[in-house]
Amino acid sequence: MADRQPWERVVAGHFVLAKRSLWPNFFSQLVARLQWNPMAIDLTGDVRAWAELDADRRARLLKLLAGFRVGEDAVAAQIAPFADAAREATLASQESLMAWVFFLQRRDEQRHAQLFDRIAAEVLALPGDTAADRRTAARAHVADAFVELFEQRLPAVSADLAAGHTGLAEGLSLYHMLLEGVVFDAGQQALLDELADGALPGVREGLEHVIADERWHVGFGLRCLIETQPSEDVLANLLDRAGEAAAAWGDAVPAATREASARKVAHRLHVSKLVETQAAA
Repeated sequence: MADRQPWERVVAGHFVLAKRSLWPNFFSQLVARLQWNPMAIDLTGDVRAWAELDADRRARLLKLLAGFRVGEDAVAAQIAPFADAAREATLASQESLMAWVFFLQRRDEQRHAQLFDRIAAEVLALPGDTAADRRTAARAHVADAFVELFEQRLPAVSADLAAGHTGLAEGLSLYHMLLEGVVFDAGQQALLDELADGALPGVREGLEHVIADERWHVGFGLRCLIETQPSEDVLANLLDRAGEAAAAWGDAVPAATREASARKVAHRLHVSKLVETQAAA
């Protein structure tokens, strides 16, 4: 089994990338299984329970959920140039197929944004009559570094990608490997820990759907990164920035959780054979 190609190995948690020849059928079946409706999730019990949580716990959850309210909007808005870049890149997989899968991911991201906007409006009761208003309100509850990462650095990279000023590998490193593979991963784990007692069942249900989506997003991003044949500088920069990305949550996520998510970058690059050695745990 030592001669398996990187995309046949485990590369993102328990997500296994399919062989190149199986891609169309593989992703069609995967996406069909993962379809869910953010408007169908019942949040009525969560609304009642929210007011009964102690103040410290509400403060922790507010930071996390507000972060996802900001972050999911940003990734949904900035993914389109990645599909265009995939069409133009010289990749081992069919470029049109890559673009199609990016389209599927964009649909997921829009669904995630809709879910967290519902949570912001109905459970957190953030002020604002529109989704944009509630996103503005959510910014007040997240660290400046988090807002900078999603609302400044990501749009800048996306714009550079659209203009041809940066490569697909650089874009994937930020979007899939750092924002989804580290920042979102750390926040999701922190939320799972906070909600393990079933206090907010609707939020927990929605989160589990989001995590299932993000698992294949990160795996797909790594698959694309492998095929771009990134330079050593791109990979070194990705490894160097993992800790910084996780730290964007500030004290909203425990240090041990942030560190565990940051270490996953080295693990993914190692099992995909993009780097020779894996950093010590």
